Amino acid sequence: MEFTITSETPDIVPTTGFEKIINFFNKKLDINNPVGIQEIVDETGLSWSYIKKVLEKLLKEEYCGYHFEKVGNSWVSWKDREHIIKKLDNTCGRFLK
Repeated sequence: MEFTITSETPDIVPTTGFEKIINFFNKKLDINNPVGIQEIVDETGLSWSYIKKVLEKLLKEEYCGYHFEKVGNSWVSWKDREHIIKKLDNTCGRFLK
């Protein structure tokens, strides 16, 4: 099942761990407000290792507006736009370079 990130109505409850993480970033996390993985664990109820795996997957798949990096002995993540979205391949923005 492929999940498309959209603005969902508040009545829809996420069913997968991936959806819970995306909803945390899109709905609860403020722009440029870094959080540690532990805060995501506390909010979503998912395991630390699962969240780290999903966040690394988002990095690998080049989601836009999303950052995840190691700072000291911990991992932090933040968004720099209202919603994180999957990188769009066919846009005119690719011609700007």
